[in-house]
Amino acid sequence: IYNKWKEESKVYNAKEIAELCNCSISKAYNIIRALNKKLIREGIPKEVVIAGKISKKFFHDSMKI
Repeated sequence: IYNKWKEESKVYNAKEIAELCNCSISKAYNIIRALNKKLIREGIPKEVVIAGKISKKFFHDSMKI
């Protein structure tokens, strides 16, 4: 049976961002919030943006990683 949850996630959560940036989870949420606001300013509908998560691709593009 196909299980979509076994696929690798395309988004980071705050814990993963905290580990990548070597910062607190609170700071990671601030980073995610700022990047999500940037997505909305760039024209992504806010209904599509997930609070507390950020696209891996967008994160890497934004942080130049």
